[in-house]
Amino acid sequence: MEQDIRFCALDGRRIAYASLGEGPTLLFGGRWVTHLEEEWEDPYARAFFEDLARTYRVVRYDRLGAGLSDRDGVSTPTVDSEMRVLASVLDACGQDRVSLFACSCAGVATARFASVAPERVEKLVFFASYATRADVPDATRRSIVDFVRTNWPLAAQMLAGLILPKADGAAIEAMSRYQRHSATAEVAAEFLELDLTADARDYLPAVETPTLVLHRRGDRTVPISHGREVARLLPNARFVALDGDAHLPWMDDQRALRRALVAFLGDAAPTETDGDSPLSSRETEVLRLVAAGLTNREIASSLVLSEHTVHRHVANVLRKLGQSSRAAATASATREGLI
Repeated sequence: MEQDIRFCALDGRRIAYASLGEGPTLLFGGRWVTHLEEEWEDPYARAFFEDLARTYRVVRYDRLGAGLSDRDGVSTPTVDSEMRVLASVLDACGQDRVSLFACSCAGVATARFASVAPERVEKLVFFASYATRADVPDATRRSIVDFVRTNWPLAAQMLAGLILPKADGAAIEAMSRYQRHSATAEVAAEFLELDLTADARDYLPAVETPTLVLHRRGDRTVPISHGREVARLLPNARFVALDGDAHLPWMDDQRALRRALVAFLGDAAPTETDGDSPLSSRETEVLRLVAAGLTNREIASSLVLSEHTVHRHVANVLRKLGQSSRAAATASATREGLI
């Protein structure tokens, strides 16, 4: 697969975006500093996006001021300006309604967009996200931002080590170089200032879109407590804790992450089944998660149910479909078009 890079416009500035694959659109929000071409050269990132592109049309973009997007004459970023960038890329996708994937700082503008334009958002995925970084003292925040502004090479290396805590020297140097190529010191500092001061707590409770919140237990860049807070503030969220400590979704073990994404993105929000199905909407949802490889405990955590309730749903599914095992029930339901 090869990505297709194009440009759309906002206030006379060009935003670079890349698309890959076919199917329903999965639009990735803009992270701190990115570069579409150089990120595509990362074998881990490329494998991650290519895997998703087997089912979805994956769309990513560079924020204004970074990567392949216009870098000159760009105003100081705000949550509203970042939301407008996201909306412009969504418009360029040619679809009225898409699913959004927000990694890390992209969660704030993505949540804001979902709160004001819910009719345009099918589903939401937050990965390593946060509602606010109020846990970072003002003095520390100013020190980090100033460090990026005055000594970008060393700051990029330090932040690369935080994002990839288990990486060797070569990988950290590659990440550091990628960050420096993605944005100037001034732009990186401005984005970091916004990302550390923005606060989504006022509008997350207004986001009723079905949402999956994923977070690695050992993430040092954004501790898992922030992911739990995001899920707690959202009225229709599933929270899944993942093993590992990398801050980027394509690093660390991919199996649990892919199971969670397939289970969530691969099925619709709970809806009534058609008249020919013997299963209730909840039983159908549980069976879809079974088909994705989740255990009863993982399903219970994902749907905010007790493990006993999940066990009862699975037993009802087996009885209604006349099957003796989870695998047989999944195969039967797939053949009959029930999931």
